[in-house]
Amino acid sequence: MNQVFLAFIAGLTTGGISCLAVQGGLLASVLTDSNSKIKNTFLFLLSKLIAYTILGAILGTIGGRLTFSPTLQGYLQIAIGIFMIATAGRLLNLHPIFRYTVIQPPTFVLKYLNKISKDSSIFAPILLGVLTILIPCGVTQAMMILAIGTGSTLFGSLIMFAFILGTSPVFFLLGLTVSSIFKNSILSKIAAVVIIIIGLIAINTGQILKGSVHTFQNYSKVLFDSNKKVDNSGNSLAKVVNGVQEATIEVSNYAYKTNTTSLKVGIPVKLTMVTKNVQSCSRSFVIPSMNINKILPSTGTEIIEFTPNKIGTLTFSCSMGMYTGSFEIVK
Repeated sequence: MNQVFLAFIAGLTTGGISCLAVQGGLLASVLTDSNSKIKNTFLFLLSKLIAYTILGAILGTIGGRLTFSPTLQGYLQIAIGIFMIATAGRLLNLHPIFRYTVIQPPTFVLKYLNKISKDSSIFAPILLGVLTILIPCGVTQAMMILAIGTGSTLFGSLIMFAFILGTSPVFFLLGLTVSSIFKNSILSKIAAVVIIIIGLIAINTGQILKGSVHTFQNYSKVLFDSNKKVDNSGNSLAKVVNGVQEATIEVSNYAYKTNTTSLKVGIPVKLTMVTKNVQSCSRSFVIPSMNINKILPSTGTEIIEFTPNKIGTLTFSCSMGMYTGSFEIVK
């Protein structure tokens, strides 16, 4: 849901501005009748919102149908993050190379849309609103890639819905004067920062899904929880029963809570996952470095068995990298 909120902020700021430059001419062309401006604007934006929501659902579904290992999902998220940061670089005009983050539509598509825009009927704003999916602006393309990366029909549609909803106020202020003001507005810089934040979150999610120790969560733990580091002789070690380490994770909709912080290397582990009315993606539990991927019951228990084979941090998370945790593997 954090990504959905940030998608809305991105739409409210840079999304509206950049999309206005690409798609604003289509809306302007159907506002020639002063008695129909409000109606045509509403129809254009409503059809656009519906079309992109459906597109987001399709993209999320496609991402969900692709069978990726947690590690491959991690690399995909990192690629998404890099693309978004490059998009922010283009918005800030940091270097000409960043202009290649925008995918230009074919010329015949632009000519076709221009032809339709001359139709003054009620269907013109509706049809043009739908067909804006053929000429997405650079930030919209970044949101589309993010929707694919969710691997979820619901979250894919929510991300695109929130983003397009955020762009709508700027389209209501459509006009040459307003457009000129916004081109040099501080909103562009604010929005670029939002895109960078989304990009960094995606990269961090990728690191989590790869099982890397280099994540914001682990850095925070080192910086602020240094007094809670695992002591090999402390009580935080899992109990060993009949040669098997026993550990439990309580799964909620928003977090994982373990009854131990460390496991011994080379000794089999019996990990009991306990859920109670859990509906979020925390039900999709992964341990990337062990190639473990389990769908947990909404309510009940699930036993996962593995043997840690190297000393260090063993990261686990939900399949989207939103909720995380870890064990310290010690001698």
